[in-house]
Amino acid sequence: MKKLLYMLVCVLPLVACNHEDNNEIQKCGGYDVEMTFSEEGDTMTANINGDELELSHVVSASGAKYAGILNDTIVVLWNQGEKWTLILDDDTIIDCSGK
Repeated sequence: MKKLLYMLVCVLPLVACNHEDNNEIQKCGGYDVEMTFSEEGDTMTANINGDELELSHVVSASGAKYAGILNDTIVVLWNQGEKWTLILDDDTIIDCSGK
C-alpha cells in the first residue's frame, strides 16, 4: 500500500505537467489580451480589455497569425516563437509580453 501511495505522489505531478493549456495571457501596450485556442488551432478567441472576438488562423511567412475584426478595427495577433505582436488596422504594431 505504501508503494502505491508513493508511486501516486511521484507520478501525479508529472501528469499535471503534461496537461496542455490552450490559454495564453499577454500584456500588449495598454491592452490585456487573453487568448484561448481551439483544439485544431484554426481559431482563437481573444479577450482584449474585456471585449471578446474570434480570430481565424491566416497564412504567414513565419509563426502563427490570427486575424479578426473588433469594433471596425482589424486585429491581428502574431506569434513568432515566444514573442507575440498585436497589430491594429495594419499600422499600429504593439509588442507583447507574458503577463
